[in-house]
Amino acid sequence: MIPLITDNEALAAYCSQAANHTVLAVDTEFIRQSTLYPKLGLIQLFDGQALALVDPLRITDWQPLNCLFADKGIIKLLHSCSEDLEALATIGISQITPLFDTQLAAELLGWGSSMGYARLVEQLTGEILDKSESRTDWLARPLSDTQLTYAANDVHFLFPLYEKFVAQMSAEQQQLLLQEGEQLTRRKEQQLPLEFKYLEIKNSWQLTPRELAVLRELAAWRQRYAMERDLALGLILKDIQLIELAKRRPSTAESLLNIPGMPPRELRRHAKTLVEIIAQAKELPQAHCPQRFYHEQQFAGHKETVAQLTQAIKRAAAEQGIPAEFMSVKRQLNEYLNWCWRIADDDRQLLPLPEYMQGWRQSRLLPYLPKPVHIVF
Repeated sequence: MIPLITDNEALAAYCSQAANHTVLAVDTEFIRQSTLYPKLGLIQLFDGQALALVDPLRITDWQPLNCLFADKGIIKLLHSCSEDLEALATIGISQITPLFDTQLAAELLGWGSSMGYARLVEQLTGEILDKSESRTDWLARPLSDTQLTYAANDVHFLFPLYEKFVAQMSAEQQQLLLQEGEQLTRRKEQQLPLEFKYLEIKNSWQLTPRELAVLRELAAWRQRYAMERDLALGLILKDIQLIELAKRRPSTAESLLNIPGMPPRELRRHAKTLVEIIAQAKELPQAHCPQRFYHEQQFAGHKETVAQLTQAIKRAAAEQGIPAEFMSVKRQLNEYLNWCWRIADDDRQLLPLPEYMQGWRQSRLLPYLPKPVHIVF
């Protein structure tokens, strides 16, 4: 049985000895079924010699682990780490650098996108991992031996993966991967302000300015409500329901019933608020409504521009020798398109800079992309 670290002194002692190593494997287990933020249930650490399972329900002093994660002399080794970074942020840990993500390493080597940990371990080491505990309740106590072994394996096998990746990657590829790790840690600090959350909703670009005004207010309210109560967005209202509310703009609580799929409980709870938000958005002057696109005389169209960007990414990937799936994901493409064409010039400074314009992508990808003439890059 692998014991849990349940007190501050034991965690500090582990961090002290782990600081003598150059690589630290990290993973987390958490629950995220109905909440906006992940509920951290376990932290796994392995320095190549000593493996520790840390109980976040008992620890109160995270400073030693914070210092260990921020130590630039120790590579932090994770797999598909975006949600792990979110989970660790809930206990105040945000500086995790340098960061080596083995899923991204596989992408960079051209092995395919979004490769799962168990598949990667089997492919590179021949070991077959037991994934039967992947949906366990990590907040329940006590944790069983099976659960603890499962959790330990999630960091134990990161070391042989790391060794095989380093053996196959050039120094330039390793540096690029670490630069992408830096971007991953910055991403969580670059969230859209509430009034622009509507830009993230699929197909919102198809709405009229008045419909967008309603969607903007509804999306901001939903995000604010979710943050205040730590609720998953979809449990409040789904994106498709926000779109339908923006299109139909019901003026009474009764007419909300005509929106397909509206959950009765949420309808009773929020009917008055929703009607008020919609009414206020309907009264906004037309000049205060967001446009579908700005500078349309210079804009080829949504589908056309997506196609242009996609082709530009493929060309940049081919010429730079970087797999396209590593160079760009759809979220980043939409982020760039929105920043360039879907917001007013006066609002652009309120949004985080697109990832295409940061880090290594600024020099390796941005020069290939179509750019609006109304923006100085």
